[in-house]
Amino acid sequence: MNRRETTEAKQAREQQYAEDARRLKEFPSFAKFSDGDLARIAKATHRTSTSGPWPLIREQTPSDACYILLSGEAGVYVGQQRIAVVGPGEVLGESALRHGKLRNATVTTTGKAEVLHIARNDLSRLLDEVPALRKMMDETVARHVPEAADLS
Repeated sequence: MNRRETTEAKQAREQQYAEDARRLKEFPSFAKFSDGDLARIAKATHRTSTSGPWPLIREQTPSDACYILLSGEAGVYVGQQRIAVVGPGEVLGESALRHGKLRNATVTTTGKAEVLHIARNDLSRLLDEVPALRKMMDETVARHVPEAADLS
């Protein structure tokens, strides 16, 4: 790879990070985050797209990542029962990841979707660097986990 390709690839990544940070800012749960915090989050993620239903998280499996839904919807299932449908801006899989437990639900995109994937080590670092993210995730866990626990 020559230097020009490396520079172009770096510029493309930086543009994608800026776009991801801008999109996060549009969601109510991220609206009050500083631009610097949103940039840190975007740089720690990997964006991926699905063209149809795709399982992001499987119930009773170890957690290695969490996700932020940028577009589309995802169904949340405990066993075969759908307990929720979530949309853009939702953080998925953060509870099991943060607490080292098995996943308590399956989460599957319902069609075309874009998600930001955050690996365990990156999330741990982000929670230390971005207090607003820790607060938002604590609130998300409080909202999501009781639903799944009630069905166990």
